[in-house]
Amino acid sequence: CSSSSAQPSEPSKMASNAMPDHYTDYFEVTKSRTTLFIIDPQNDFHPGGSLAIATANEDSSRISELINQHGDDIDDIIVSLDTHQKLHIAHGLFWINEAGEHPPPFTPIPLSAVQSGEWKTSQPQWQEWGLAYVKQLEANKRFTLLIWPEHCLIGTKGHAVVDEMNTALHTWCDKRTRAVDYVLKGHNMLTEHYSALRADVEREDDPRTQFNEATFNRLRKADRVLVCGEALSHCVAFTTRDLLSRWPKDEASKVVLLKDCSSPVASFEAAADEFLEEITVQGATVTTSDKLEWP
Repeated sequence: CSSSSAQPSEPSKMASNAMPDHYTDYFEVTKSRTTLFIIDPQNDFHPGGSLAIATANEDSSRISELINQHGDDIDDIIVSLDTHQKLHIAHGLFWINEAGEHPPPFTPIPLSAVQSGEWKTSQPQWQEWGLAYVKQLEANKRFTLLIWPEHCLIGTKGHAVVDEMNTALHTWCDKRTRAVDYVLKGHNMLTEHYSALRADVEREDDPRTQFNEATFNRLRKADRVLVCGEALSHCVAFTTRDLLSRWPKDEASKVVLLKDCSSPVASFEAAADEFLEEITVQGATVTTSDKLEWP
């Protein structure tokens, strides 16, 4: 473990513009042999949760086993947490129709539905933004706005890390005398935040929605980054794409996607397969946790 270098830095030495919105451990990671980047390992994405993925428990068990068996060789762990208000642009409460009804989960809201008035924002003050938002999504060619079941609401059990992995993370902290870096995403109610690195439509008035340079720079200190978590079709996919968009192309193989530690949302399997093919062409490594090489 001595080959890793994580040195405590004095609070006074932190950048004057550093405005962390989550716990900061004051450890500057200067080098990491392996960084584990776990995307949204939260109860609501596991069986019993409001947006459950059928095989998420198995994914989390494999990730937990990886931490327990190879914690001495994992020098840094970053965990993103989907973090929402009940009133959120991708939740039904945000939108309403002429009959006073909110859209049920899995209702698509394309640009045409907002332009025609089929769906309006529940609060009139957000109507202009709602229209601009779906217009930008269409221009970005990423996806159509889809209403999700309310999930990962702040303060609820669904927002918490699933128990088995939470235990593994705390055991790693005890053993390595380090803190997991938790990265919150999605807490701006006016934009979606699939990627752990930036919102799908960034807002100038909220730096939290813009590209997370601090997390990216921390990941760049690693000899390899293991990406895993939920869901392969959405948050894992968009996070990895954003990571590779800034990562040196000749070092793309250092970004390792663990396909046995991530699963797609039901009915989005084709999107997950397309994503895996895409990053393979870009040079990223796609493998399974049992095939990783360790010192």
